[in-house]
Amino acid sequence: MRGESSEPIPGVDESEVAGAVRSLVRVPEITLEDHERFTIEVRSLIELRAQSNWNGESDDDMSVFLLVPYPRQIGERFGASPVFDLHATGTPIMGMLFFLNRDASNGRAIALPAQPNSMLEWLADNGLANVPVVVLHRKAKLLVARARGCNGDARSERIRDTPPVASLDELEAALNLSHRELLLTPSVCPEGVWAKGKSSKYIPGPLPEKSIQKTLRIALTTWFRGVVKAEMEDAVTVGRIDIRLLRLTSDGSFVYWAIVELKVIKSFKHATGNKKPSQVTDKENAAEVAEGVRQARAFGKDRHAEPFLDVFDLRKDKGTKVLEHTLVVNELAKCPLKPRCKVWPLFGSASDARIAGFP
Repeated sequence: MRGESSEPIPGVDESEVAGAVRSLVRVPEITLEDHERFTIEVRSLIELRAQSNWNGESDDDMSVFLLVPYPRQIGERFGASPVFDLHATGTPIMGMLFFLNRDASNGRAIALPAQPNSMLEWLADNGLANVPVVVLHRKAKLLVARARGCNGDARSERIRDTPPVASLDELEAALNLSHRELLLTPSVCPEGVWAKGKSSKYIPGPLPEKSIQKTLRIALTTWFRGVVKAEMEDAVTVGRIDIRLLRLTSDGSFVYWAIVELKVIKSFKHATGNKKPSQVTDKENAAEVAEGVRQARAFGKDRHAEPFLDVFDLRKDKGTKVLEHTLVVNELAKCPLKPRCKVWPLFGSASDARIAGFP
């Protein structure tokens, strides 16, 4: 293009440009809901402090972070002090209650106004019961997020005190944690995976694959924060990639690292109202997985990336091994570089998960 040049820009330090590009991986996409973006930002802040061995922090064990619409207005009700760019300033976070905006960059803070076991009651008593809240428990290395406020479901995530690295082992660890903490049973599964009120009958929701896709994208973004960028629905010449993972290089650019193709197998098709759901045969499920093998193989080759095929099993009877079906075996035999295939069981009830051996 006219006007393009590879020459240095006068008066601009190239290392600063590289640093600015590198920081882009830490900017959440605007498609995230506010509470999702908030949780990712708070976790990033907490893990930076943990990875610096909590330098400059008090001995307190808890911090509380609230996503509020007007941090200054609400903070002034409690005599809170301004805080700004917590990632950069080094302002202590332990033993504090923060009223923050959606990217956790600006707001107000006070010392924890109640004992740890009474914090949720304090929030409810002060008109803050329904705002998203993230709680840090330092000794337990846990972040507990309640997207719907004090009375909503709690989701616990492990805080890592070592920086993430872009390795296949780390990716496997991220997928394992996502399965156990975010997908295993209806109590943690995102809306849309199971039909409302019908999970115990193993009736899937209208768009289970899309719901799982979004959850994984957020989980992988959080896990690899600052190292890998996870994006959805990338259109390439051979189709559309479900999740692409871009690795940050030493020069501040992004390159393809891995692609994750998602497939869902199930006992029944989605049905609305009182309609009887139609059954899905083993052959239909195998054909879906075989298509996933073809897609993962093509996408990996096209993008020079490590191909993953993750199959989420919503079937009531999980005894038949779909990866051993003839359709899938034959498709895998055609792959010079076989995708890393794994089946992740999802259960319609916590009881079923326990019976299957999951804690």
